[in-house]
Amino acid sequence: MLRRDYVYLVFFIIHIPIIFLIDTAPLQPSWLRTELSQQLRDFYISTYRDKLFEEPAPVWFTTFIWMELFYHVPLSIWAIGGLLRDHPLVPVHLLIFGVQAFITSLTCLVDVWSWEDRSTAEKTQITYLYAPYVALGALMALDMIFRLHHQLQATSAKSKRA
Repeated sequence: MLRRDYVYLVFFIIHIPIIFLIDTAPLQPSWLRTELSQQLRDFYISTYRDKLFEEPAPVWFTTFIWMELFYHVPLSIWAIGGLLRDHPLVPVHLLIFGVQAFITSLTCLVDVWSWEDRSTAEKTQITYLYAPYVALGALMALDMIFRLHHQLQATSAKSKRA
């Protein structure tokens, strides 16, 4: 496993609980929500004043949260095993994930900076939370593009020799 794959592995291990405890809590049935989840979410909202997490959330943001539940969770679970096994489809799946994470997180940041009822300091604080997802998504996508390029070149070279 490459050194940067360990970063991806740690990210996916941490990402799954965050999805369930904070991000998708409003979508979950009440019997599935925990007190810890409510406390973490309340802390996040009161500390960061992130309007995207206030009720009612914008429809586009709720769509992103549904994507987390139905795409990020299964992909994250698969990616943990895929990275540990060095599965050949890791670059394909992580390229898609990286692009999606980059676009959705960047969209959130652009929206945050359009808010007129938050100070620059508050927007900056929220940026510190979203920017790593933007950066990781971009780096992951670029890394996977280069890996796929390398794999395709190697395959092409082998077929030319045969």
